[in-house]
Amino acid sequence: MKTKKIYTIIAIILLVLLYVVIFCFSAEDAQKSSSVSVRVTEILLNIYYKITGGSTGGAGIGGEEAADAIPILEGFVRKLAHFTEYMCMGFLSYSIVVLWYRPLWKGWLFVLVQVFLSAGIDEIHQYFIPGRYASFKDVMIDTAGGIAGMMFLLVCWGTGKLLIKRK
Repeated sequence: MKTKKIYTIIAIILLVLLYVVIFCFSAEDAQKSSSVSVRVTEILLNIYYKITGGSTGGAGIGGEEAADAIPILEGFVRKLAHFTEYMCMGFLSYSIVVLWYRPLWKGWLFVLVQVFLSAGIDEIHQYFIPGRYASFKDVMIDTAGGIAGMMFLLVCWGTGKLLIKRK
C-alpha cells in the first residue's frame, strides 16, 4: 500500500510538470516555437548523418540534402512532439487509475476524456498566442498519443503479469 501511494505521488508530480511544460511550449510565439522546432530537427539530422555516415556539409547541417530536409521534417518533428507529450500524459494518468481501480480496463474512458480536454484547452490557449493557431488535427494527434500511452501501459502490465506467472 505504501508503494502505491509513493508511486501515485511521483506520477502526479510528473503529470503536473508535464502540464507545465506543455503550457510553456504553447505560450511561445510562432517565431520562437518554429526556431525551437528547426533546431531540434537540425540536431536529429546531425545525429542521423553521424550514424549513417551521410553528408552534413561539414561540421553540421549545411549540405544541400540536409537543408532541403529541414522544412519537410520540421512539421513532422512538431507533430511527433505533440504525440509524445500526450503519450506520456496518457501513460501517467492511466497508470494512476489502474493502480487504484480494478479491473484493469476501468477508468480508460476517464483518462481518454482528460487527454482530449487537455489537448483542446491547449489548442485554445495557442489561439491567443501571436502567430499561432488552434488546430483540431493537433487535438486528434494529442489524443492518439494519449491512447498510445494507455496501450503501452497495458502491454507493459500484461507482459509483467506473464513474466511473474512463469516464475
